[in-house]
This record gives sequence, C-alpha cells and structure tokens, in this order.
Amino acid sequence: MLDESSEIIGMDIYTPTGIFVGKVTEIGFDTANLRVDGLIVDRPNPAITEPNMIINIPFSWVSAIGDVILLNRFPERILRDGTLQGL
Repeated sequence: MLDESSEIIGMDIYTPTGIFVGKVTEIGFDTANLRVDGLIVDRPNPAITEPNMIINIPFSWVSAIGDVILLNRFPERILRDGTLQGL
C-alpha cells in the first residue's frame, strides 16, 4: 500500500489490455474536496495519443495501484482536440 501520494510519481500506467500509457509525472488534486483528481502524463505513448500531448487521466479510471498502475478503462486514442476515440 502507498504511504504517500508522491510514491505515485514515476509509476508506469497500463490500459486494461496491457498497453503502456506512460509514466505519472504529476498528480492533479481537487483541493476543494481534498482528494486526488487525476494522473498527469507528459510524454504518453504516441501509439495512443497525438504527438507532444500532456494527458490527465481521471483517477476514477484507476483500477489498481501496486508495482504499476492499472486502469479499468482507456480510449483507443486521444486526439489533441480532446476527442476520445473508442471509449
């Protein structure tokens, strides 16, 4: 079990089908409700996003956190205009 949110930084993220998304570079916080809001990846896998994007993965998509972060959902592709293909 994680003791601090900072332990999430640098962890690998994988889709439900095992595709590498990227590494967590920052954590988004909802300060009004004092909870984690999302995981920010600044160099996501170019096979699933357009080049040079930064993505914020909603924390509700996280299925498990252990040695890696496993998501319970992820689109086939994320476009720069915010379109989520295949979700």
